[in-house]
Amino acid sequence: MIILFITCFTLALAADGAPSAHSPDRVGSPLGSQNGKYVNPVAKNLPDPMVIRHAGKYYAYGTNAPGEGYKALVSNDLVHWDDAGFVFRKTNTSWGREHFWAPEVIELKGAFYLFYSSFGAVEGKRQSHRISVARADSPLGPFVDVKAPLLDFGKAVIDAHPFIDADGSAYLYFALDKSENPQSELHVVRLSDDLLSVKGEPVFCTRPDVEWEGNEWNEAPFVFRNGDTYVMMYSARGFFDPNYALGYATSKSPMGPWKKSPLNPVLKRTTEVSGPGHNSVIASPDGSELFCVYHIHRNLEGGHERDLAIDRMHVTTDRAGEIVLEIVGPTRSPQKLPSGANAP
Repeated sequence: MIILFITCFTLALAADGAPSAHSPDRVGSPLGSQNGKYVNPVAKNLPDPMVIRHAGKYYAYGTNAPGEGYKALVSNDLVHWDDAGFVFRKTNTSWGREHFWAPEVIELKGAFYLFYSSFGAVEGKRQSHRISVARADSPLGPFVDVKAPLLDFGKAVIDAHPFIDADGSAYLYFALDKSENPQSELHVVRLSDDLLSVKGEPVFCTRPDVEWEGNEWNEAPFVFRNGDTYVMMYSARGFFDPNYALGYATSKSPMGPWKKSPLNPVLKRTTEVSGPGHNSVIASPDGSELFCVYHIHRNLEGGHERDLAIDRMHVTTDRAGEIVLEIVGPTRSPQKLPSGANAP
């Protein structure tokens, strides 16, 4: 059984859900669900996408307003997305001032927690990236800072990924920011039961050490559990690089050690797609399929502009019991709608 607690689809969903005070604007694919198909990208301007499901609706968060905060998208089927506006916005007293990157939302005991990285003052007047956490009663916010910064051990950190295991223990995975560190490495630290403080010191997970990764970046961790094995998906190379790609590593413990798959990369550029990566994973509306949610470059030469894409993902094991992760993509041709989606 695959456990992705962060995406909430294995948990009992609350019935009071997510009514929105916003008047959403449609941002979905021009092809939509014509003839029961979709075509990537399914939404514009959603770098570093994170998707959760709550009360029958999908909520997507990303680096889409980096100077101000975060906007959310809402969907019934992972294909047709509406813009729900800001769910978190900096104030005059916020610690974070700019570079609001890579948000992730997790639900715990009826509340929603937004983990994010931003640029603020540390050690006096010096500016640096740190990870903070904000809380809300709805996946559409408004999220209010409860610990900013949450994680500060003297280094610039980005790409926060919270994970709650089957026994209720909580962990925070993150990347060192290459701007202040020799390499962008992945680390993990225990979280308190209320998710508002760290326990102990960060533990090393991975660094770029194979050819396809280049020699500077491992980032964008996303962890799920398959049986007794933990799978950490991650991206390598700079997000702006057309060769930005996605791989995975496995471990028998959420704290590692981690073993990278020889099958990597499992999502990479094609003649039609540039820089696929920085992913999350979510189930189809009826729960029978898994989808990898990731961003792609708007231009084939790479760059900062990135859009939202989805493709089917399969998790199996080989004869030796090793995890085999396959993503059927990146695609730009018409694909069947996610199972359980209702075509208009």
